[in-house]
Amino acid sequence: MNKNILFLASSLQRGGPINQLFELVSSKVFQNCGSTISIVSLSPLDVKESRALDFMKLGCHVESFNNDSYNFLKISTKIVSFIKTNDIDVVVSQGIRSDISLSLVLNKIKAKCYCILHNYIGPDYKLTYGKLLSRLMTSFHLYAFRRLNIISVSKSVADYVKQNYNLTSTPIKNGVRSVDYTPSALEHHPIKLIYVGIVNQRKRVKELVECCNQLEKDSVTLSVVGKCECNDLNKKDKNATYLGQRNDIPYLLSQHHIFVSFSAFEGLPMAALEALATGTPCILSDIPPHTEIIGLSPNFGCICDINDPKSLREAIKHCLTLNPLDIKNDFDLFLSSEVMASSYQRILMK
Repeated sequence: MNKNILFLASSLQRGGPINQLFELVSSKVFQNCGSTISIVSLSPLDVKESRALDFMKLGCHVESFNNDSYNFLKISTKIVSFIKTNDIDVVVSQGIRSDISLSLVLNKIKAKCYCILHNYIGPDYKLTYGKLLSRLMTSFHLYAFRRLNIISVSKSVADYVKQNYNLTSTPIKNGVRSVDYTPSALEHHPIKLIYVGIVNQRKRVKELVECCNQLEKDSVTLSVVGKCECNDLNKKDKNATYLGQRNDIPYLLSQHHIFVSFSAFEGLPMAALEALATGTPCILSDIPPHTEIIGLSPNFGCICDINDPKSLREAIKHCLTLNPLDIKNDFDLFLSSEVMASSYQRILMK
């Protein structure tokens, strides 16, 4: 049955949640489903690194409420108006402002309402916003979650919110598009590691660099790709290269042997999935979402003790034995955007 589906986001700025949304609506499953897809951003469309044009190119109706505020009542009024004007059947929100605003209008609309939970809200907010503000944000967000149908981006996130907040959610693993595998001609020396993502305290990039520095005799280099939000990094480390934000991530991944992340909290990291899509193995920190990925296939890589350079050394040795084609095949089976989209379709279009 064809539906009018609204995806509601706080902004369309490039990042994990919006990249996941793009992977979802650009999938063959959603492009061929016959449903009408609208993307509404609370904030203006011209934010830095906006993906509004990307969604428009897919044929989605893209609109903005041009509202950067936390005036949930004002935002909720606009949501109701848009839903009624466009005969929306299903609403899917993501982000704290969108989730809270949507949760306030449930008695005014007939549409089925969902939200996508991308992270460990409590500890993630605490690391990003501090103790006091994070408590307030978590309380408000939990109010919204208890009124909406939650889709978690991994089983790990679903288990966490069930155990800590008694929230029931449907886990659907994030996915990214499959890419054609091209065998790499990289030599094993030096061994090239790459990290892709925001550089901040939660991602523990400083700890990753320090660990790699202790493997200098192993001919290990590290490339760091992404926006830097930290002031305590030594960007003159001779074994680490800081490339900043880039738009050629698949190419960069193909020029490195291993993707590595020491992150403290994740939902289901898109960067790791992008690496696997190119046949690049992963070395990941010991957190539940990472073990969930590695647990899907022994070809995906391994878990590493971030406090032990010897653990990283052994992980590197193991990953260099993995076959990129096996990684790619298992990725297509478990973590492609088509697999993710099929699961969303069963829920949203029933």
